[in-house]
Amino acid sequence: MKVSLSEAKVLFQVAYAATVTIGFSYLIGLATQLDILLIAAIPLGILLVGLLFWLPPRAQLLSWAAVTGWLLSSVYLGTSDIEYFMLILVFLAAIAGVFWSPWFIAAIWFIHPLWDLIPRDLPEHQHDLPLACLMYDLVVAFYLMWRIRKGFFKEAIVSTSSAKGLLTTGPGRTLGAVVMLSVLIIQIMIVGMVSMDQLSVWVAAPVAMALIASTFWLPIEGKKVFWLVFTMWTGMTFAHSGELLEILIFGLMILLAVLGFRVSLYYFGIAWVFHAFWGLLPREHLSHDTAMLMGHWMIPLAGFIFELTIGAYLLWLAKKNSSSVKELGTVN
Repeated sequence: MKVSLSEAKVLFQVAYAATVTIGFSYLIGLATQLDILLIAAIPLGILLVGLLFWLPPRAQLLSWAAVTGWLLSSVYLGTSDIEYFMLILVFLAAIAGVFWSPWFIAAIWFIHPLWDLIPRDLPEHQHDLPLACLMYDLVVAFYLMWRIRKGFFKEAIVSTSSAKGLLTTGPGRTLGAVVMLSVLIIQIMIVGMVSMDQLSVWVAAPVAMALIASTFWLPIEGKKVFWLVFTMWTGMTFAHSGELLEILIFGLMILLAVLGFRVSLYYFGIAWVFHAFWGLLPREHLSHDTAMLMGHWMIPLAGFIFELTIGAYLLWLAKKNSSSVKELGTVN
């Protein structure tokens, strides 16, 4: 479980990209509150490009996927039912951009301004948003197109040499990722429906075990990607409050997730066990509407059982994988 210098460098890049991604949502919100969104649109686009420009290809591609999913998906979320179409499209583009071709990420930044031109009812504080996005999005879109045409992301696509069958091709990897995203969406919906009921204490463990079982078909590399994403998602549970300590814990969960992916599966287990106990601390919980949207357990004991079950499985998986690696090394 020792962290090498190269892994520490990756952790820094992840922490930096996460700070930029989350920080930018605050900047956009501030510009909206100050009613300067139109004036700030192009400078904000240039600033975002400049902040991520220096990252190496793989780190930058993943960062742009995260930025795409975080910023574009939340622009109009909840304003009308039709917006969920764009939400799904954004996430599909971010996934395909990582596992298939970076052109998907560039494409969604080009498409999003067209979406902004569709007439719709928006809250008063968002009246400048469509035109601002038209300018802001195109700055990012043209930058990504330039980088892709220069071949910058040529070797950045996420793939593994040991993958077999479906996961050996870009479309196959994307389909596999979409399937697992669907699993998470189903889990979120189930948790949202029972999150306020005492029944959730009894269904937490079965839901966790069903989620674990859904990953059995994945090779170990696929499992790592899935738990990387889901661990980060879970770490965001209390960060919605905006409290500094909760945001720092979210950052810690991100770093543990990356360590689990890059160094040892044990870090995944540590992250989930830690967060299970963290969720038991007294705090004002999120609203039921947020629980429905994000799939968070509203009753602390239910969340504890759910996360501890997953944590125990991940620690077992880490031990099993470690033993397999040792056996393989002995044979070789």
